[in-house]
Amino acid sequence: MASGRELMLAFKAGDSSVFDDIVYRYQKPVQNFLRRYLRDQNRMEDLTQEVFIRVYKSRERYEPRAKFRTWLFTIATRLALNEIRAIRRRRRVFSEIPDEPAMDSPSPFRTAEDYREENPGEQTEKNELGELLDRLIEELPPNQKAAILLSRMEKLSYKEIAEVLDLSVMAVKSLLMRGREALRCRLKPYFEGKPMQLDATGAETRES
Repeated sequence: MASGRELMLAFKAGDSSVFDDIVYRYQKPVQNFLRRYLRDQNRMEDLTQEVFIRVYKSRERYEPRAKFRTWLFTIATRLALNEIRAIRRRRRVFSEIPDEPAMDSPSPFRTAEDYREENPGEQTEKNELGELLDRLIEELPPNQKAAILLSRMEKLSYKEIAEVLDLSVMAVKSLLMRGREALRCRLKPYFEGKPMQLDATGAETRES
């Protein structure tokens, strides 16, 4: 099977038929990443389309300096980061307007399917933890959030994440360390059995 790099080079050389193969092979991973990052189905679909539009338009300039997957997720991550920044700017502008609480999207950190039978209590606890983790990840700074998703969900190496985010490997390690430590600290009350709730912004608060 041809690699992504080989497909893109063939596309660059004029074989337009391989573009469909590129989309078929990589559309689902890009969708999954953007869904977890944005937690917005409509924007995920729009940005997925935009990713492959950019791939199409970049065919003549494409240079295989990195793995094709790394190059592709660089495009996806930068579009997602721009989207998050735009959303936060809009939130600041309209911060005085009360919002209706949004329905939670599926967890970005769902565990792999477990084939052993779970009792209802275990499933409820897993769902509760997944939903809480979703909200906490959503509130991480954009680069920390991107680094964690690229590492845990897409299994990119430190070097690949560094290329995606245009950072040094040491900076990526620092991002991941700070992001994971923030999540551990914010989840500590949950694992200690202390009551927690999330406010409208996603930040956790303790019940009085």
